Amino acid sequence: MAYAAVTSLMRTIHQSMELTGCDLQPFYEKLKSLRAILEKSCNIMGDHEGLTILEVEIIEVAYTTEDMVDSESRNVFLARNVGKRSRAMWGIFFVLEQALECIDSTVKQWMATSDSMKDLKPQTSSLVSLPEHDVEQPENIMVGRENEFEMMLDQLARGGRELEVVSIVGMGGIGKTTLAAKLYSDPYIMSRFDIRAKATVSQEYCVRNVLLGLLSLTSDEPDYQLADQLQKHLKGRRYLVVIDDIWTTEAWDDIKLCFPDCDNGSRILLTTRNVEVAEYASSGKPPHHMRLMNFDESWNLLHKKIFEKEGSYSPEFENIGKQIALKCGGLPLAITLIAGLLSKISKTLDEWQNVAENVRSVVSTDLEAKCMRVLALSYHHLPSHLKPCFLYFAIFAEDERIYVNKLVELWAVEGFLNEEEGKSIEEVAETCINELVDRSLISIHNVSFDGETQRCGMHDVTRELCLREARNMNFVNVIRGKSDQNSCAQSMQCSFKSRSRISIHNEEELVWCRNSEAHSIITLCIFKCVTLELSFKLVRVLDLGLTTCPIFPSGVLSLIHLRYLSLRFNPRLQQYRGSKEAVPSSIIDIPLSISSLCYLQTFKLYHPFPNCYPFILPSEILTMPQLRKLCMGWNYLRSHEPTENRLVLKSLQCLNELNPRYCTGSFLRLFPNLKKLEVFGVKEDFRNHKDLYDFRYLYQLEKLAFSTYYSSSACFLKNTAPLGSTPQDPLRFQMETLHLETHSRATAPPTDVPTFLLPPPDCFPQNLKSLTFSGDFFLAWKDLSIVGKLPKLEVLQLSHNAFKGEEWEVVEEGFPHLKFLFLDSIYIRYWRASSDHFPYLERLFLSDCFYLDSIPRDFADITTLALIDIFRCQQSVGNSAKQIQQDIQDNYGSSIEVHTRYLYRNGAFLVV
Repeated sequence: MAYAAVTSLMRTIHQSMELTGCDLQPFYEKLKSLRAILEKSCNIMGDHEGLTILEVEIIEVAYTTEDMVDSESRNVFLARNVGKRSRAMWGIFFVLEQALECIDSTVKQWMATSDSMKDLKPQTSSLVSLPEHDVEQPENIMVGRENEFEMMLDQLARGGRELEVVSIVGMGGIGKTTLAAKLYSDPYIMSRFDIRAKATVSQEYCVRNVLLGLLSLTSDEPDYQLADQLQKHLKGRRYLVVIDDIWTTEAWDDIKLCFPDCDNGSRILLTTRNVEVAEYASSGKPPHHMRLMNFDESWNLLHKKIFEKEGSYSPEFENIGKQIALKCGGLPLAITLIAGLLSKISKTLDEWQNVAENVRSVVSTDLEAKCMRVLALSYHHLPSHLKPCFLYFAIFAEDERIYVNKLVELWAVEGFLNEEEGKSIEEVAETCINELVDRSLISIHNVSFDGETQRCGMHDVTRELCLREARNMNFVNVIRGKSDQNSCAQSMQCSFKSRSRISIHNEEELVWCRNSEAHSIITLCIFKCVTLELSFKLVRVLDLGLTTCPIFPSGVLSLIHLRYLSLRFNPRLQQYRGSKEAVPSSIIDIPLSISSLCYLQTFKLYHPFPNCYPFILPSEILTMPQLRKLCMGWNYLRSHEPTENRLVLKSLQCLNELNPRYCTGSFLRLFPNLKKLEVFGVKEDFRNHKDLYDFRYLYQLEKLAFSTYYSSSACFLKNTAPLGSTPQDPLRFQMETLHLETHSRATAPPTDVPTFLLPPPDCFPQNLKSLTFSGDFFLAWKDLSIVGKLPKLEVLQLSHNAFKGEEWEVVEEGFPHLKFLFLDSIYIRYWRASSDHFPYLERLFLSDCFYLDSIPRDFADITTLALIDIFRCQQSVGNSAKQIQQDIQDNYGSSIEVHTRYLYRNGAFLVV
């Protein structure tokens, strides 16, 4: 991970320049050139002790330098006189000069070592000894793939006369080669095509070997003559060519001209792990994505390979076999390998049960195990910038569905992502996630109603590879406590004394982290209420968001290298609930000195749930110059009024849970580059806001949400701190009992007065793309005409009594640019609208709209409509959606998806 370490050091230098104003660009550029050398030499596969030693040296120098640059830069930032500032600046220069000299020398050794290894590498790669094919081809079993086979057979046999390229995409071991081989050998295919040929390209392909494989000969002729010979061989004949295991677009470019288009229905069938390659080569049609097997298919495959082959087994063996099939996670390769093992071991229940309990370790026990070799090809073929992204998944728990937003947050502060001109670091992270998905190394589990990826995950067998590589590279250390039989004191000591990332799964491990030098510490369990001794002074990422602390952990303030901090703790206002006594000056939840964490980029505060006490935050929380994301929980700020010398936070991209009291133009002007904003508070916070909500200066804002806090009672601020107040001035709170109505199908819609009034259109940011209202605002439906005037609005979400009234009649121009509309727990009966009001609507989601009678019939004329999703609504709503679907089919010849679940009829839900 030398490449990632150098990238991280470059990020630290860039942050130092922003913080101090020092010109460190020459150091940055030198590191950039050294990183380019490492990138070219990083694709040597296998274990090479010489390179590993040099890589460790580079990593150690880079991490040590980062820590020293952080310390000196902070001294510059906090210096109170010119002398101290000057000495600290010279300290930065000295540290970087020494580090670059050391890294430069080590990289030269790296180049010499890698060059000597390249000379030893064979110049051609074998076409017949690839592990994936060793495993997949025997018996060509297609259990559970019958539908996929028929679909692909139809695609190859039908269609136009022009040459078509058909692609199959999927992760290693999922059965791409087996499917392609079955198609190749099918009698119908054999009779349809005049000539068939196949070749494997492989990861380190050789064009000559591919040509020779397609020609089925050996020859000393030069490549261009072989290519010409292949063209002539195929010319005028209807051919099927299978190109198996192709990895890059360059490989396709090297061979595609060999295949003439004879206008006779010839076909080329590609298999690949990379969506980009499949889409690049395919003839306009989307590639076929092979899915993992479901349980029935997995069990049928294992049954066919073991139970049918070996004869009868008792029901006890079949029960264990079903456990094994389930734990293979639908990967045919893993099932095949386990079947091979079961056929060799003694047929005793104890032996089989042992296999069932250790499926993943059985599959990956030996470094040379076929399953691991197949999957390792995908990892070793990754570009240098994607390898740390892949290894980072070792942090998360087995079978965890990982929130993409959190993953992006963590990657953005970890330092290993390349900065790209014109892109935010979050956009770079999202691109990397998509690249890993395209390479079939991770999969998408959930997509939001507006099409954004919400959660992703990794197959268990792929995760075993990820864990092994992350541990070998000392990139992530997963500490599993005493219950982990593989852990030992030596490995723990190594983990805590190294600058790797530590993933903690058990509460006892927090104690073991004392005096750790870890780069990142991330907790993955909900721990009991604990007091933390934070003695890991070099940590940059500290995620304690699942660990409830009784008070703010003051030890955090000494962690000067922090880039990411996530905390959960109880505010200390309980005793003042219902009291007329002012909160004393000593009760401040977040200390003023929080601003000393000058590198902090992401700061997230959580309340334990449920909780009705707000955080009291010092306004100094808004003076951290590197801050990019701030999630404040329900809060009030002390002395929040901006002054002339208030720091403008140019880096702040996301601000969650801002109290509505502070939504003034003068306050929001402090965040000129804000892209996401959530306004959050109890009803009284919205009602007590006297000034007009003014968002007009947030020129970059794309997402805006208004949300109310739900609680049976809440302790809210009676008076905000006046201008000129000090942290010692008392704050007075008042209790409000919130009578929450339970809205069921039998209750009438609420008629409360509006909680707040919408500002006019010119007070909204004009670049706004997404707007959400969630909670008991009880706005009038006519007020949505203000929202409709927003020129770029594409996403609108209304939920939980945000608007009141039985009828929503869309007026004026409607929503001319809206693409996604989500209504959740909105109690309307009648919806009056036409297709002209939503001319570009693509997706409509309705959830828990119990009173709604139907969707406007005129929506059948919205030509962009692609999906209607209905959950727990009247059956008549589902019927109207089906009618719209039919009308679109009849009138336009196109189709849309309609999903209906739990429709309500005659007092009961129907599962549809």
